[in-house]
Amino acid sequence: MNSAISPRRRPKTSTMSRIILLISFFILIGRLLFIIPGAIEHHQQKKAIPEPVTLSTSDSR
Repeated sequence: MNSAISPRRRPKTSTMSRIILLISFFILIGRLLFIIPGAIEHHQQKKAIPEPVTLSTSDSR
Protein backbone atom coordinates (compact mmCIF):
# COMPACT_ATOMS: atom_id res chain seq x y z
CA MET A 1 0.00 0.00 0.00
CA ASN A 2 1.24 3.40 -0.89
CA SER A 3 0.76 5.86 1.99
CA ALA A 4 2.18 8.84 0.10
CA ILE A 5 -0.05 11.89 -0.40
CA SER A 6 -1.44 12.02 -3.89
CA PRO A 7 -0.59 15.19 -5.88
CA ARG A 8 -4.29 16.00 -6.24
CA ARG A 9 -4.69 16.72 -2.50
CA ARG A 10 -2.07 19.44 -2.25
CA PRO A 11 -4.11 22.32 -3.72
CA LYS A 12 -6.98 21.57 -1.32
CA THR A 13 -4.63 21.66 1.68
CA SER A 14 -3.16 24.93 0.44
CA THR A 15 -6.63 26.40 -0.01
CA MET A 16 -7.68 25.39 3.51
CA SER A 17 -4.51 26.93 4.94
CA ARG A 18 -5.22 30.20 3.14
CA ILE A 19 -8.81 30.25 4.40
CA ILE A 20 -7.67 29.67 7.99
CA LEU A 21 -5.03 32.40 7.71
CA LEU A 22 -7.59 34.81 6.25
CA ILE A 23 -10.05 34.13 9.07
CA SER A 24 -7.28 34.62 11.65
CA PHE A 25 -6.30 37.90 9.99
CA PHE A 26 -9.90 39.16 10.10
CA ILE A 27 -10.18 38.21 13.78
CA LEU A 28 -6.93 40.07 14.55
CA ILE A 29 -8.06 43.20 12.68
CA GLY A 30 -11.45 43.06 14.39
CA ARG A 31 -9.87 42.83 17.83
CA LEU A 32 -7.58 45.75 17.09
CA LEU A 33 -10.49 47.89 15.88
CA PHE A 34 -12.43 46.95 19.01
CA ILE A 35 -9.55 47.86 21.38
CA ILE A 36 -8.23 51.07 19.77
CA PRO A 37 -10.99 53.47 21.03
CA GLY A 38 -10.57 52.29 24.62
CA ALA A 39 -6.80 52.56 24.42
CA ILE A 40 -7.00 56.12 23.08
CA GLU A 41 -9.44 57.13 25.82
CA HIS A 42 -7.21 55.56 28.49
CA HIS A 43 -4.17 57.37 27.12
CA GLN A 44 -5.98 60.71 27.12
CA GLN A 45 -7.16 60.20 30.70
CA LYS A 46 -3.64 59.37 31.89
CA LYS A 47 -2.27 62.44 30.11
CA ALA A 48 -4.92 64.73 31.63
CA ILE A 49 -4.43 63.65 35.26
CA PRO A 50 -0.78 63.91 36.37
CA GLU A 51 0.37 61.34 38.87
CA PRO A 52 1.06 62.72 42.36
CA VAL A 53 4.69 62.81 43.38
CA THR A 54 5.34 61.02 46.66
CA LEU A 55 8.44 61.32 48.75
CA SER A 56 9.69 58.19 50.38
CA THR A 57 10.54 58.41 54.08
CA SER A 58 13.74 56.42 53.68
CA ASP A 59 15.33 59.19 51.56
CA SER A 60 14.97 61.92 54.20
CA ARG A 61 17.73 62.11 56.80
